Formats: sequence, structure tokens, C-alpha cells
Amino acid sequence: MFLEEDEQRVERKSPFNMLPHSQRINTSLFKEIMEKGRFSHGNLFLFRFVKYEGKSRLSVSVSKKVAKSAVDRNKIKRRIYSCIKKDEINIKPGFSVILIAKKGLEKLDFAVLFDEIKKNFVK
Repeated sequence: MFLEEDEQRVERKSPFNMLPHSQRINTSLFKEIMEKGRFSHGNLFLFRFVKYEGKSRLSVSVSKKVAKSAVDRNKIKRRIYSCIKKDEINIKPGFSVILIAKKGLEKLDFAVLFDEIKKNFVK
């Protein structure tokens, strides 16, 4: 019974503008990107990425150094995912990207956050 449900996983729309599971990075790929991936610095983010066959995938990481409370970390993640979905910022096919938030991000306005993400994805 449970196996059938897992096999028939349906992509549901999240009320929080999160990415669908098919576009997120799983745990094993996350570890691989952190160990072997290239990186790029922005003012508010550290981008780690690796070329990967298949669809582009994305993950957001917010450490306790940025926001102590899990509620605040999750709010930051939702805002970042919302920025990415808002303008349909497209990652080139074949890339897996991890956005690692830096300190100061929690205080920013949504428009500034959106501009920073868009500027860094153009690189």
C-alpha cells in the first residue's frame, strides 16, 4: 500500500511558492556539489554549482549563523524560492545549483533580494 503511493507521487502546488521536488537537489547530490562543485561569490550568496545531466536543480541553504531560529531560516528560504519562481529565473539546463545565504540577508527588502538573485544568475 505505501509503496504504491510513493511510486505515484504527484507534484503538488505548495502554498509557499516552493520548487517542485523534481527541481530540488536530493541529499546525495547536495553532498557531491558541496565537495566537488565550483563556486561563485555574490554580496549575499555563495553559489555552488556543478554540471549535471538532466534537468536543472536548485537548493537553498541557510545556516544558523545567518538566522538562529528555524522559523527565520525557513522564512528566508521561502523568500528565495519565491524570488526564483516570481520571474521564472531560469537556470541553464544541466546545472545543479546550491545558494548558500550569507549574513545580512534576513534584513533585506524583497525587491533587493530579487535583484541580487537575478544579477547572480546572469553570471
